Parts: sequence; structure tokens; C-alpha cells
Amino acid sequence: MKFSLLTLSLISSVLIAQPEPVSVVELVETVIPAKPIKRVSPRFPTNAARNGNEGWVKLSFVVSENGTVIDPVIEDSSGIRGFEKASLRAIKQWQYSPAIRNGENIEQCRNSVQLDFKLEKSTNGGRKRFVREYKKAEEALKTNNIILAQQLITEMSEGKIWNSYEDAWFWMLKSEIEKALGHDSSQLSSLRRVLFSNKSHKHVGAQYYLYLLHQKFILEIKASLFSDALQTFAQIRQHPDNEETVDALEKYAIQARQLLKNEDFIIVKGEISSDGDWWHSLSRKRFIFSDIIGTLDTVELRCANKRQKYTVAEDTEWKIPDSWGRCRIMVVGDTQANFNLVEIRLGA
Repeated sequence: MKFSLLTLSLISSVLIAQPEPVSVVELVETVIPAKPIKRVSPRFPTNAARNGNEGWVKLSFVVSENGTVIDPVIEDSSGIRGFEKASLRAIKQWQYSPAIRNGENIEQCRNSVQLDFKLEKSTNGGRKRFVREYKKAEEALKTNNIILAQQLITEMSEGKIWNSYEDAWFWMLKSEIEKALGHDSSQLSSLRRVLFSNKSHKHVGAQYYLYLLHQKFILEIKASLFSDALQTFAQIRQHPDNEETVDALEKYAIQARQLLKNEDFIIVKGEISSDGDWWHSLSRKRFIFSDIIGTLDTVELRCANKRQKYTVAEDTEWKIPDSWGRCRIMVVGDTQANFNLVEIRLGA
């Protein structure tokens, strides 16, 4: 069986840091971002190819001072472990020209990439077993037998034999089941997995894709993930035939911008996933953890040009220097441990 791998966009967040002025002249540090020199494509796992599996893996990593990739971590994936292992093996072999600040090599710490595993001769549709199992779960949902629907979708997830088409429809159905159960966090996670696929707009259709973006935006607003919601709103603006959706959501986008600017505290509810971590892009430079239920071990900051790992301590405030740039955090702990992350406005 022939297969190929499509390796998609590398997003490297590097900002220009502006220190405090020492006189009437403001000093500006110049940062030259790391640039890829060598990228090794992951090997497509033989078993996955034989089974017709397709999927994707999103990773976070650090480019070291000598241009090697260090500390790669899986942020999310379509759920196939073989793809995750292959991605980690490959990315460790990547090479970059180092990031440079004022003539000196520095680490570039806030990088992410999504690797898509795609068969050359992909089946653009659902296979018999998937369609049969999908219809059972869908029928249970339609007849309001939510517990049965949840049981059936869980059994489907244990198989993990789907191609990219099946992957999109699986997570779409799972999001509807989580919605019926009132599980906002799980619904949002499922929606993200639908939308991460680089072909989901083709698999589910343009109008339903817009509906999924709409749902994702609303859930992000409800979860106080205002920066994420504004990014989703930008995607909606780029979508064709978006006028009605933009008109319905624009007032919430305006409110989100105002809250990010003016609200003293933004409370984000976090829960450790089954993979043992939780990721979040910070909107602010100050934050604390509160109302921790369960065990949290560490929090790692991955910023534009700096990273740091701490032991989690409840009600201890962390303040990030402006020179570190935009930051993303990874919280590690026991599965299903939950907590509040409180982002604090400077000057509050």
C-alpha cells in the first residue's frame, strides 16, 4: 500500500521584547527567529497503513541554542498512539538555525507544529464497520437515549481504526453527545479535534463547518477563553457565507476584547486530561491557581524566548517578565484533577 505524509504548518511565536526605558530613549531588543534547516518526515506506521488509519498530531517543542529540537510534547492528537510515537521520533531529528537576540544564540521556546498522516489512496468516506457503529450511536442520540449513545461512542473510540473522513465525523458526533450531556469542556475538546483536521471542511461540508466554528466560539466565551474565542471569530470572518453568523456573534467578540482589556480577573477552569496534562495560552502576565481538587504537580511556561518549570502552589502568584513574550502553559497532574487558573490584569 502506498502512502504519503503531509507535514503542515509550523507556527513559531517570536516577539520583539521592549524593556523599560532607561532614559528618554527606549532600547529595543532585536530577535531573529529560528529557521528550519532540516525536517525529517515521520515514518507512517505499518499497522496504521494496513488498517487504513489516518490522523494528526499536534506538538509543542523548544529550539535549543544550537538549533536542535528539545523537549517535544504532544499537545493533542486524533488519538492513534502509533502516529504520536512516530511524530516524536521524527521531530527530535529536526534542525534549525538558532534564534538570535542581540548577536547571541537563544532558545526559542514557544513553537508548535501539526503533522498530518494521510494515505496516498485515501478512502473519502466511511467504511462499513464505521458507518454501522456510527448509525447506532446517532440513533441513540436522536431517540434521547444519551447513556447508550455515550456507551456506543466510547466503544468506537477504543477501536481507533478511522481514516480522516471518519475521524471528522466521529468527533462531530461525540461533540453532540457531550452537548446533550451538558459537558461543555468535553464538547469543546471534541470540536477542536474536528476542526484540527486539515480536510474537515471538505468532509463535513462548508455550512456545517461554519456551524462547528459557531459552537466552538460560544463554548470558548462561556469558558472565559477570550483569546481563543477571538481567534475562532477571525476564522469565522474568513469563511464564505458568514454574514449571518458574524452578525450574531460580533457583539460577543467586542465584549471579549473589552474583558481582556479591562477586567481585573479572568477565571479559566482547567481539568487534567487522560494524557496527564492541560494546555492554555495566557492572555496576561500574572496568574495564580486556586480551588485545586486533586493533585497538580508542575506548571511549565513556554514563552517566546524563555521557559520555566515550577511546582504548583495554590494561591501563589506568578508574574512573567515582559521580555519573555507571549506564553503558553502546560499543567501536569493526576487525570481529572481540576482547578481554576486566575489571570490577573497588571495594575489590578
